[in-house]
Amino acid sequence: MKVLKARAVATLLTATLISTGAFIAAPSAVANDGTKSLASVLTAKNSYDNDGSNYDILTAAVLAVLGAKPGSAVSALTDGNVALTAFIPNDDAFINLVTAYTGAAPVSESAAFTAVAALGIDTVENVLLYHVVVGPAILSPDALKANGASLATALKGASIGVTVKGTTITLGDNDVVAADPKVLLPQVDINKGNKQVAHGIDAVLLPVQLLSLGSNSLAAVLTAKNSFDTNKNNFDIVTAAVLAVLKAKPASDVAILTDGNIPVTAFIPNDGAFLNLVKALTGKAPKNERAAFTTVAGLGIPTVESILKYHVVQGDPILSPAALKANGAQLHSTLDGKLIKVTVKGTKITLGDYNKKLKNPVVVLSRVDLNKGNLQVAHGINAVLMPTA
Repeated sequence: MKVLKARAVATLLTATLISTGAFIAAPSAVANDGTKSLASVLTAKNSYDNDGSNYDILTAAVLAVLGAKPGSAVSALTDGNVALTAFIPNDDAFINLVTAYTGAAPVSESAAFTAVAALGIDTVENVLLYHVVVGPAILSPDALKANGASLATALKGASIGVTVKGTTITLGDNDVVAADPKVLLPQVDINKGNKQVAHGIDAVLLPVQLLSLGSNSLAAVLTAKNSFDTNKNNFDIVTAAVLAVLKAKPASDVAILTDGNIPVTAFIPNDGAFLNLVKALTGKAPKNERAAFTTVAGLGIPTVESILKYHVVQGDPILSPAALKANGAQLHSTLDGKLIKVTVKGTKITLGDYNKKLKNPVVVLSRVDLNKGNLQVAHGINAVLMPTA
């Protein structure tokens, strides 16, 4: 098993509430002026049982951190004068995490806590801090209006994304395999009326990738549907190109897309992108996807191979939230010496290549994070990246 890498907490709780949707917590109908701490609420009941809906494991984790590190920033939970909001995973959340991490369900809440504690006190501390947002208490009416918000947590540099659909509030973390926690509506506004409030959640928020990524390859995803059609938004032509290269050159570096154990990010042009490329090259629109592929293949296998390699970036998968923060980045493609330049304006991600005559590709936001949860991910783009002028 991989051990979650612990990160030192450089400062005390200095997080603020930030938002991608200009969300500011509205004044609550009930003033939150009381100074009863969340720690006192949690420790009022402090014993393991068989009820997965309460918070025995979380309480044990808080006590363990404070026992080992009395000066930890987690101690803010004991000071009712510090205004904050905590998202607290119930016991089932921890049991499910331990099951996913170890491959075996713990026999009891005590056993689940033992497995969590085995990650190390610094790691447990970081995970707890990631569940805390410092600032005026966010009550449930405010949270239901927070779709698109990003909450800066007490773990320095780590934030939680918020998605709201109807009355379902989902929190996004940094583990793409683990289920994203949902707020438990029967367990909101715990300690309401005080400066510290909590909301129950059904999974543990993870500040880093803890669970192992899958090994489903991008080739397997692409070839699951492998036929030309009239839909310009899918990826039939790039699939045909990959298969053609691998048939002609089985040892090609393009074969990396067939090995799901090698982490890569691929930017895959949709069929409309290839249709437009063929029109630009020949001056005439191809009659269909098959005709477009025939023209592309006519460039020669080495050329097609080079173009495909230019669309692949080896290394830890780059998911869309990270891509949206990558303005100015230069990605090293698997084509030797060739870089992809990234420009981000708002939610528009543009990729710069070496051809000045054709339009630069833009990431299609409705087709991002394909094969998410695996070591190989892809993002659809609306033009073909060209490694030469």
